[in-house]
Amino acid sequence: MGLQAAFDLLLASESALDGLDALIWQSLAAAATSAKHPWTNGCLTTISTIDGERPCPSSRTVVLRRCDVAARTIDCHTDVRSSKVNELESRGGAVCWLFYHPSTKIQLRLQGSARVVNDKQADAEWETVSLLSRSAYLSVETPGKAVSNPLPPSTEDRFVEQAESERGRENFRLIRTQVETVDWLYLRQGGHVRASLEYGGKGSVQESWLVP
Repeated sequence: MGLQAAFDLLLASESALDGLDALIWQSLAAAATSAKHPWTNGCLTTISTIDGERPCPSSRTVVLRRCDVAARTIDCHTDVRSSKVNELESRGGAVCWLFYHPSTKIQLRLQGSARVVNDKQADAEWETVSLLSRSAYLSVETPGKAVSNPLPPSTEDRFVEQAESERGRENFRLIRTQVETVDWLYLRQGGHVRASLEYGGKGSVQESWLVP
């Protein structure tokens, strides 16, 4: 069943709010395993600074790589040298994910606390990264570094054989977000619908409808 059909079916029931949490996480789990899911690509926002002082949001598109429904965590991949790693570590892990699908007009906003993971789980995840994707972690220079050349920096040296690609592991990390709040919005024809979910201790969840 598609994303829109699943939420339409839920909203047709008398206890839609009770089932919203389960459907959202079911959908996130599907997005982490299917490249065709509407929520596979999301926008990850961290907090940067301008001139080292004024806080400023810093957003980029990332791929949802893993979803732990029981723990309410989601993962993406990153290069440890990237700016978002420093932004997370200097801002206590404050992070926001945004998923939106224009065809269904369903938006999901997740806020929480993220940490950088580099352990056996990261080792196992690295083994699933394709040779083509590993090229992203093989740059000699730091990602985001400004260059003076009038042409874009060449990436030809990153496309190597499998054995040589292993050196990218030293730059590879997971970003794991502990989701604390959810804001779900459905721009439905005939009437928009919005709800919030707040997670507490021992798996508790507080659900409420919001004025859209």
